[in-house]
Amino acid sequence: MRYMGSKARHAKHITPIILEGHNESHWYIEPFLGGGNMFSCVDVALKWGNDTSYYAVSLLEALSKGWSVPTFLSEDEYNLIKEHPEGYDPALVGFAAYCCSYAGKFWGGYWRASNSKSEPRNCASEQSRNLEKQRSGLIGSKFTVGSYLDMDIPVGSTVYCDPPYAGTTGYQSCFDSQEFWDWCECLVDNGCRVFVSEYEAPECWTCVWEKPVTNSLTKDTGSKKGTEKLFTTVRVGRKNRVGNGNGPAGQLEFNSESYTLVPVVHDMTYASRDDSDEIPF
Repeated sequence: MRYMGSKARHAKHITPIILEGHNESHWYIEPFLGGGNMFSCVDVALKWGNDTSYYAVSLLEALSKGWSVPTFLSEDEYNLIKEHPEGYDPALVGFAAYCCSYAGKFWGGYWRASNSKSEPRNCASEQSRNLEKQRSGLIGSKFTVGSYLDMDIPVGSTVYCDPPYAGTTGYQSCFDSQEFWDWCECLVDNGCRVFVSEYEAPECWTCVWEKPVTNSLTKDTGSKKGTEKLFTTVRVGRKNRVGNGNGPAGQLEFNSESYTLVPVVHDMTYASRDDSDEIPF
């Protein structure tokens, strides 16, 4: 799903790290579901996705239940839905507001693009195909709308958070990052495995993966580079991997019965956080 800050390109790298050591009898939970691009790549029995965006959650939940995704949406239709969202299926509103908007920004302007022959692209059709690739990974999942603070997360859950990044704009103007990290600490104290995507984290959190990214919030602000990171406080590792810890594949060999903290995995190829690429299945 086209969504600002999507982790579609990173899912194949960070999903194995997050799921290493996950107990299949426990929940995998994303309190900041967003476009569900990470969520749909996670193959576990118990999955719960939550977000404050009613329309994003409505679209993903409808998709999980067989909703037929449009393959065309005109600019006039886009503007009508934007002006009168109450008169349309919430799933369709979510499709228009995110999938058919520039950079996946909520009502960020109708997405226009051309192919290599300067011919107009059918962006709705492209995003319809992307959503179809997500569908199977959403079926049977639990979906809720609300604040992460109101979630009653079971003990032992694996929790992946992709919150609004500290010091950035365009997501939520009043997100309290310190409150968020305090909440994460409480989850860890309650026996949860917690992973967070951010640029920086408190000292007690360890970076286990990183990758340079280029991002921008709108077509008018240009772009800037940063380093996307995955943090955790649990000990994680990978089975049957050997390395000296000094390179991209530098995991340490470990016994599957006792997890060892792995060195950070450095991926030095650049990617964009305004990710509209196809889901990497």
